Amino acid sequence: MKKEDKKPEKELSKFKKFLKNKYFNFGIYSFLLLLLIIWTQNLWLILIFGIIFDYFITKKVNWTFWKKRDALKTKLIEWVDAIIFAGVAALIIRTLLLEAYTIPTSSMEKTLKVGDYLFVSKYHYGPRMPITPLAVPFTHHTLPLTKYTPAFLDWIQMPYKRLAGLTEIKNDDIVVFNFPVGDTVAANMQAQSYYELCRQFGKDAVFKDEIVSPYNGLTQKGVFGKILVRPIDKKDNYVKRCVAIAGDIIEVIDGVVYINGKAQKYFDEMQYKYAIVTDGTPLNPRIYENLGISQEDQSQSRYYDPNLLIYMPELSAYDLTNMIILPLTKRSYEQLKTLPNILFIKKIIKPKAYKESYIFPHTPIKYVVNDTLLKYAQTFDEKLFTALNERVGKNYSTTEDFVSLLVENSDDSLLLFNVVNYLKLAQTDTYAWNEDNFGPFWIPKAGESLDLTIENLPLYERAINVYENNDLKVKDGLIFINGTQTNTYTFKQDYFFMMGDNRHNSADSRFWGLVPEDHIVGTPVIIWLSLDKDKKFLSKIRWDRFFKLTRSL
Repeated sequence: MKKEDKKPEKELSKFKKFLKNKYFNFGIYSFLLLLLIIWTQNLWLILIFGIIFDYFITKKVNWTFWKKRDALKTKLIEWVDAIIFAGVAALIIRTLLLEAYTIPTSSMEKTLKVGDYLFVSKYHYGPRMPITPLAVPFTHHTLPLTKYTPAFLDWIQMPYKRLAGLTEIKNDDIVVFNFPVGDTVAANMQAQSYYELCRQFGKDAVFKDEIVSPYNGLTQKGVFGKILVRPIDKKDNYVKRCVAIAGDIIEVIDGVVYINGKAQKYFDEMQYKYAIVTDGTPLNPRIYENLGISQEDQSQSRYYDPNLLIYMPELSAYDLTNMIILPLTKRSYEQLKTLPNILFIKKIIKPKAYKESYIFPHTPIKYVVNDTLLKYAQTFDEKLFTALNERVGKNYSTTEDFVSLLVENSDDSLLLFNVVNYLKLAQTDTYAWNEDNFGPFWIPKAGESLDLTIENLPLYERAINVYENNDLKVKDGLIFINGTQTNTYTFKQDYFFMMGDNRHNSADSRFWGLVPEDHIVGTPVIIWLSLDKDKKFLSKIRWDRFFKLTRSL
């Protein structure tokens, strides 16, 4: 070999030797650590300088304890080194940069579909430092292959801290966050809100883990399972669209979201439920496939709110055995309404002042007996009319009070059903809200104060008491925070209002309220895989969604 040929090899050898130089490596790793300290503003990380210095320079401690110093590298040792390095790198990336998620429910259909696999950016809004540091790596709240064994220890709880990010949350961003009311869950019903279970079945029943049947008096045990408590960063992860940010006033009017009085931008993939009546001819299965209506939605299409005729009386003119309820985008609606066998198709919108008890805030239902109700009752039962007439102008604190009144004064079960349903339209509760008519509701902003009253307290009680860790009590009509009577409160952090694009099939802020800033995880950036659960083999793959950017959805 010529001398000229050996020269490049010599230069390459020198370069490789330089890269392995202990002082060079110490400098590189020290510089990276310095950047991390500046980013996190955590001076405790300075201690790692000592480890880096010893690892590369003094070598007093054997940090690679699984192998002897100066031992020849074997394939096994190389694999161990590679696995440890990959594990540490992946953990850093997962904590500070990106994490993989999947979409399990249809609350964001058709924007994000069930079976979409996403990379969620944590650096856009700034990575949240671990609040519960004692946890099994690469797990969330439950150990794999167990039903509810926690994958964390809550012995240490770090204060909330978020590093600097690229941007702040804006209106209409798609956001991943920890489920705010997921601090407590029933092990056998983890998909349902624990607080809703308590409202529905009673707190004692949930804690005793038993239900007494109202029909036969028999007790059923083991319904709810063990009660689990989770810290902020170990609550379930949800993904929704942030429709209102801190400082906004949100109101939903007839299904349309208004932010500070202006209608929200319409998204093409947004869905609502429609009542559809055919001439008795069922829809062709190919139509369902072309419209992207899942088998789950098809299987539930015969179920509808028993009070539907109360707020959609026009349906009484049709044979409801031919009615189906389907979630549709505007484009799907336009396609369906042209079919010759469709007799009726209309978006289902619950009217204003039609209270649903599962909608936030969960205040007791109150009614006023008005002249219209009196006339309605008189057409059915004179005895009931007389009883209601004696109570004109009086409020009733709960639905049960009215049911008791009706039962006392009527033996007609059909009358009872009709009057109780009619009462839903005669409610006078300040928060007689539902999915389609909600608000107005001011979203708290850090540093801004609110005049507190007994009337608006239900909207902000959990934020003040739980999310901001205060002792809030009401006594003799007065509000006390941390033992001091007050009528104002200044919020410590920003809050957000999240909604799913599948507007009639999304348990979101309309159901459970505000999302605090310290619950924000990140934002989806790309769909790297999408599988259709209703199809088989290769046809499951949605090729058109591969590497689709989600920030533009």
